[in-house]
Amino acid sequence: MKITQCFLIAALTSGLLASSQGLAAGTARLTVSIDGGTPTVQEVEEALFPASVQALKKECAQMEKAGMRCQSVIPKSSLQSVLVTFERGSSVLTDDAKEFLKVVGSALQRRSTAWSALQIEGHSDVTGSREVNERLSQERADAAKAYLEANFGLKNIATIGRASDDLKDPSNPESAVNRRVEFVPEW
Repeated sequence: MKITQCFLIAALTSGLLASSQGLAAGTARLTVSIDGGTPTVQEVEEALFPASVQALKKECAQMEKAGMRCQSVIPKSSLQSVLVTFERGSSVLTDDAKEFLKVVGSALQRRSTAWSALQIEGHSDVTGSREVNERLSQERADAAKAYLEANFGLKNIATIGRASDDLKDPSNPESAVNRRVEFVPEW
């Protein structure tokens, strides 16, 4: 199984720039990719709720409890996987996608107190028009949401379609790995 981690800094490196533009903290994202073989529930938990992020959250909570202001930027975490892929032009979950979603659903149930909401982001490759890719990526996120709600009773799930704005493999924009969903828990 291949698991990789990377920091995606969405924008700002300076607190001054962030405050001058009125942007909220949390512009950083720690993304973990699970790209080979069905992972264990524990591996998915570690990807969705990384120990480093949990430690920062705990530290900030302790500071605030003591009456101090926490100035750490706590990155969001996300899990993406080529295991929840789709046929070109389709939003129907494959059998492999359902197997992966079973593990994700179990991990979210086990860690139900660690998250308040979940955003599922749908993605597409570059084939098709912008309008088609926006619709298709939204339908893909909605399909994953429907599966998790129906099979695990999970609530507070929002979806968004990202079209082909964030390709997993930009060097091969028509690749199947670009047709995927990403899971972003909210604390």
